[in-house]
Amino acid sequence: MKSGVFTAPYSDEAIVAWIDRQMSDDDASQFERHLETDQQLAARTEQLMQSNQPFEQAFALLLDDAPEAKLQSQLNTLLDKTAASAGPSASRRALLAASLGFLAVGMSGGAGLGYLLRGQPAKVSGSEKVRELVAQYMSLYSNETLADADSAPSVLDKGLARTQQDIGLHLDTAQLALPDSELKSVRMLRYDSTSIAQIAWANVDSGPMALCISRAYQPSAAVVTAQSEKRHGMNLVWWSAQGYLFVLVGRNPLNDLEKNAQTLQARIT
Repeated sequence: MKSGVFTAPYSDEAIVAWIDRQMSDDDASQFERHLETDQQLAARTEQLMQSNQPFEQAFALLLDDAPEAKLQSQLNTLLDKTAASAGPSASRRALLAASLGFLAVGMSGGAGLGYLLRGQPAKVSGSEKVRELVAQYMSLYSNETLADADSAPSVLDKGLARTQQDIGLHLDTAQLALPDSELKSVRMLRYDSTSIAQIAWANVDSGPMALCISRAYQPSAAVVTAQSEKRHGMNLVWWSAQGYLFVLVGRNPLNDLEKNAQTLQARIT
């Protein structure tokens, strides 16, 4: 549970809580304002980020097998461009805050960092928040991302068993068979307290495609029929049923993605 008791002057415990996204939204906003103007706080925050404390474990579920090299390259490029273009008016503390925010979000891609650098974070919640996150995350995927994934039946079955354990949804590989697409991986991701099952395919024409499933924020709400949208260059088809939110995301042409969504929806829900 996020605490709401962190105030200036900030202790190391408070800094770590911010890094681990364990502050309430109000406390985090106040902390970030101080980070912009307090040199000692910025220096201590950077020091803690570079220490040997096990921060990586906090994001292990989310970042496991993520496209780290591409993500790091995008981060470095964006920070270099920002520093070069902003000149002396861009403080080192501002760039530090942006980079820390990028790492803490975990799922965010370049667009997410852009929000941070502009000081205009996206305000989304509920199902839209999940759709925004998975679109950002999947926008980093390329054909190479899934090329070496272990798609042995035993590994896929283990992932499906974990899906049932974590979010209570039973699935089998027969339900997930799609034309012109190879089922490559089933893994659990986590953002804050939200568990997200990511089922990924390699499509022969369009590259990576994923069905992301989480518990609906309002499980008792009426069923939402399939809706389509575009985020971060990715096509999405999403619906909710039986207390779950389903988001199919890929670079497929929208009509192909909609056909796959119809197939999955009929088999799963």
